[in-house]
Amino acid sequence: MEKKLKAKSLSLIFLCALCWGPSYLFIKLGITDIPPLTLVFLRVGIACAIFYVLCRIQKLPIFEWKYPWKQFVFLGLMMNAFPFLLIAFGEVYITSSLAGILNSFTLIFTAIFSHFFGSRERLTKNKVFGIALGLAGLGVIYLPIVLREGVYSNIGALFILLACLCYGIGTVYARARFQKNIPSIVVLTAQLGSAALILIPFSLLIDHPFALPFPSYQAIIGALGLGVIGTAAGFFFYYKAIQFAGATYASFSVLMVPILAMGLGAYFLDEPLTWNLYIGTLLILVGVVAVNPVFNKES
Repeated sequence: MEKKLKAKSLSLIFLCALCWGPSYLFIKLGITDIPPLTLVFLRVGIACAIFYVLCRIQKLPIFEWKYPWKQFVFLGLMMNAFPFLLIAFGEVYITSSLAGILNSFTLIFTAIFSHFFGSRERLTKNKVFGIALGLAGLGVIYLPIVLREGVYSNIGALFILLACLCYGIGTVYARARFQKNIPSIVVLTAQLGSAALILIPFSLLIDHPFALPFPSYQAIIGALGLGVIGTAAGFFFYYKAIQFAGATYASFSVLMVPILAMGLGAYFLDEPLTWNLYIGTLLILVGVVAVNPVFNKES
């Protein structure tokens, strides 16, 4: 029985990575014709609609006044609206491969925030070592680019790192405030719905989507892929993995995402994979492993 449970957990973690890895390719396809604000609204709107249908099928109540709606709105902002927007704007300047690699910093920022604001997870020597490795990996990736192209070419990297900050804050907040008596699918529906409601007026006022030309089929595939695969399916498998293996082991899906993002970006978009990208990615991934509580016997 234990072997079956472990196999199911690993399968869910792998499926989660398979859904999140292509997200950066989908974003790159989507922003060719769809402005970032509208693309992110479509992403959260499609995913919210899918989860809403699933809630209705399971006859789960969604619009309950007893639910902590302030928490849902905050999670919608920090886990969906803000990071999704920052990643979409970031990919205007950098490749999808780099975006996928840099997103690994989510676990590093989560470890830092957990130390200062979490109740149980403290920074250990292993975690500090992991953070240092992650920063070294970032330097290896971007120092050659800065020397060659100048600092301003790295604005996309800053957007991705800010997205990781949002994820880190949202994750620590969710761990501290998450109410286990509310089904995870209801929480997802509520936070994605909150993000969609916040984004729609900005999309209409800034992007004027109805005045834009009809997007290409690549952009449509990007938007649908983001909503269905990168968000709805990704979060579904992630929460299932948490249910069977726990949040710590579920976070291992992050390790596979950069590798998938690099491979897909190189294959479909002809994005270059240089020596510093390989070395920097290795340093970041080792750093991510080091900050993971599974390998921290000191914590």
